[in-house]
Amino acid sequence: MKLHLHSKKRQNQRGIALLLVLAVIAILGIIIVGLWEVSEYSQDDRSKEKFKFQAKQLAESGGAIAMHPDVPPGDPVLRKDFGDGRSYSVRITTEGGRIRINSIHDEIIRATVLELFIRWGVDASAAAIATDSLADWIDTDSEPSPNGAEKVFYTSLEYPQYPLNRDFTSLEEMLLVRGMDQVARINPRWRDYFTLYSDGVIDVNAAPAETLEALFLTTQDSARSFEAARNGNDGIVGTEDDYVYQDENEVKSALGLSDDDWNRVASWVTLENSLRRIESTGTVGNYSYRLVILAEISGEGRNQEVTPVARISE
Repeated sequence: MKLHLHSKKRQNQRGIALLLVLAVIAILGIIIVGLWEVSEYSQDDRSKEKFKFQAKQLAESGGAIAMHPDVPPGDPVLRKDFGDGRSYSVRITTEGGRIRINSIHDEIIRATVLELFIRWGVDASAAAIATDSLADWIDTDSEPSPNGAEKVFYTSLEYPQYPLNRDFTSLEEMLLVRGMDQVARINPRWRDYFTLYSDGVIDVNAAPAETLEALFLTTQDSARSFEAARNGNDGIVGTEDDYVYQDENEVKSALGLSDDDWNRVASWVTLENSLRRIESTGTVGNYSYRLVILAEISGEGRNQEVTPVARISE
């Protein structure tokens, strides 16, 4: 009887030991699988970073080529497909087609911004609030414009540090201004119409149709026809077939403007702008990197130089 009990006890111990061994094996298995998954994740993460880095390098290469003064918009060297999922594509335009937001204290620019918001579909009263508040943000006094916002308004929202009463230092800062949230909801691409750079004068050979409408108070059809003719047969900005309007009479005729219409805004328009906008996109597989370089063009012929002013990565 004792022998039987002793044998049974040893069997139980062996059974427990086996369970412990199986448990340890299971735990080790979980650890190994976990380490494998972490390793796989790390490897995948490293691959993503590698592709992103390569895409950035391709964008930098395209931007460097576009910086050469002898490379015009639409030049074939601005596009390169290496056939293995790697490529770069560059578009050269001008920053002058955008409204310099820090010039909004001027009556013409403020009226243009207001009209632009309304033509986007923003309610007239809401557009007036956003426009006047943008002007109040950069002026140096504490007296609000008729539809604007100064310290009292922002303090009521528990933001007593606003407005900053200085020039905007980024386009994103505009979203802090009263009423700009509604503008952004109506047109999520609103940033494409503004700049912190350029001399503030609007280049009619680069401005979007909506900006031309708002600036000259012309019809939508006239502005769109003007833009279409300017973009050439391919309809793409910054290519070889783009048409450049050469004189103000040609612009007035194409937009259906009278002399008074032109003279009203003449000091704020130009037919060319020296601030080149270079948009370079590098692509590796499913990964892309977009780089925007703003560069000032100076000199003529062989003495022409292109000097970087700002770099924006997206």
